[in-house]
Amino acid sequence: MGRHSRPGPGGSFGDEPADDNPTGRFARGGDSDAPDAEDTPDDTGSSALTDTARRRIAFEGGHRSESGRRGVSLGVIAALITVVVVVGAVILWRFFGDALSHRSTDAAQKCLGGTLNVGVIADPSIVDNVSKFAQGFNAAVTPIGDRCVKMVVTAADSDRVVDGFVSNWPGDLGERPALWIPASSIGAARLQSTAGKEVVSDARSLVTSPVVLAVRPQLKDALGQQGWAALPGLQSNPTALDGLNLPGWGSLRLALPTVGDADATYLAAEAVASASAPANSPATAGIGAVNGLVAGQPKLADDTADTAWKSLIGSGDPGAPVHAVAITEQQLFARTSSTPDAKNNVAEWLPSGPVAVADYPTVLLSGSWLSEEQVSAASQFARFMHKPEQLSTLAKAGFRAEGANPQGNDVVSFPQLGSPLTIDDESVRATLAAAVSTPATGSATTIMLNQAMGTDEGGKSRLANVVTALTNRIGALPSNAAVGLWTFNGVEGKSAVPMGPLTDEVNGQPRSAALTGTLGGLSPSGSGAVSFTTLRLAYGEALANFRQGQTNSMLVITQGPHTDQTLDGPGLVQYVKSAADPAKPVAINVIDFGDDADRATWEAVAQASGGTYQNVATSDSPDLATAVSTLLS
Repeated sequence: MGRHSRPGPGGSFGDEPADDNPTGRFARGGDSDAPDAEDTPDDTGSSALTDTARRRIAFEGGHRSESGRRGVSLGVIAALITVVVVVGAVILWRFFGDALSHRSTDAAQKCLGGTLNVGVIADPSIVDNVSKFAQGFNAAVTPIGDRCVKMVVTAADSDRVVDGFVSNWPGDLGERPALWIPASSIGAARLQSTAGKEVVSDARSLVTSPVVLAVRPQLKDALGQQGWAALPGLQSNPTALDGLNLPGWGSLRLALPTVGDADATYLAAEAVASASAPANSPATAGIGAVNGLVAGQPKLADDTADTAWKSLIGSGDPGAPVHAVAITEQQLFARTSSTPDAKNNVAEWLPSGPVAVADYPTVLLSGSWLSEEQVSAASQFARFMHKPEQLSTLAKAGFRAEGANPQGNDVVSFPQLGSPLTIDDESVRATLAAAVSTPATGSATTIMLNQAMGTDEGGKSRLANVVTALTNRIGALPSNAAVGLWTFNGVEGKSAVPMGPLTDEVNGQPRSAALTGTLGGLSPSGSGAVSFTTLRLAYGEALANFRQGQTNSMLVITQGPHTDQTLDGPGLVQYVKSAADPAKPVAINVIDFGDDADRATWEAVAQASGGTYQNVATSDSPDLATAVSTLLS
């Protein structure tokens, strides 16, 4: 039998010659002693293997060890180890990261840093609602860092807060606050004027309430459509309401409380000043009207809103000590809602003109006494209160809130309002507030009266009517008021009664008697007047004898024309501008009759000095008495 070829890698016989086989047996016989393929050495370099066998072994990937088993590449092993290390690192990083995160969260949830109180001061008119909001906020707020926060709400009027920042902080108000909710932005303006602008980081109105007058029902119809500018005259004129068909009622008797009144008096003062100031002048030009309004208010046991309210509704007699009270709409709503038969005892009256509004800002404070956590918590609480749910609650309490409509009662109907009064200058607001919080101890007024005045249409002497109005007013001034008198005609101007307190003696009699006696002895004198030159002399004397702690002013009563050619109108205005001393403010107020050719000069003089110009058509009318009462206070 001839030789057979050995099977190739594919299982068929190949063309390679077989190895020598002297016995003539098959190379892979079943009973042969030759080693099995599994036992064949793995070395591809062995001379016992054909080239094809070597290629087959290489193709199958790897080589055999000396023991006959296949091995794994070192590169593969290194790659596997790298993957294991990376995956392990990721797992460990996530494990420890989660553990640290959970540990931080657990620490915060457990308030490991303790509870941090955050002071909140709120006006008494809104503090009850703010306290309820704080309870809900404290229950829901998440910790800040590892500390829990707690809003602690305390009630306080603006005066106490502003005074506390200027001097020592009151201990009963807790720590200095991070958030303040005064009744109006006047509070923030006053605080910034004393403690610096940087003390307030943000202020946004929460709700609003207009300032109104709570009046006796009979008085509402009598007042009609009069505006804020009419109030000082109605307050100071002892027979003002008699002229409004309310015989025996006397003056307005408007109470102006400063405690528990939600800034109503401060806001009313702004409205009066703005309405009384000359056109294109700052509201401070009307500060004389504010002083007159405050000085003429009823004398009560204290300055609280409760006392004023009880005096108002306690008696319907025309001789009652109080006929009206400055109050916010919300306060009036709250008080009348709990007062039986309120509509028969009190009515709401809103003066015409721009509306004075309590805007209840959420004032975020900034200072070294606050931590970052307290600042953050205060900001969160402010946003919380601006949400619809809280605004709806405030509307039910009588506040006007965005997206909510309060329901009225028998006295308060929440009517649509006109344009709000706007004073953007913080220094102006602070100055007007000071006129209320620290009113001047009386006034110091130099009267400069023109004797060269004719008659009115009724044939009565204009000078006689002026003398009557001045005499009545001097008799109504407080004892600490200081008054002097200058007179002028077509020839000369002179000092008739020197400036000084009304109770001081002049030639053996009280100054008040000397003034009224001198006035009563005056008679019309000549034509024309040396008004400009007389004012130059009288104004210089008023500056030289400035009375500290009092409101200093001049009251010029004239009809023109000026006839002294040594000083013209522009020269007088320039003199006043150059002589005016900011440290000794003396306002020049002018009552000018009829169609005066010098009107433009008098208007300019009043404006340059911070005073008020008022033209009166005729002396034979209530307008004169009102003007004198307003400007001589």
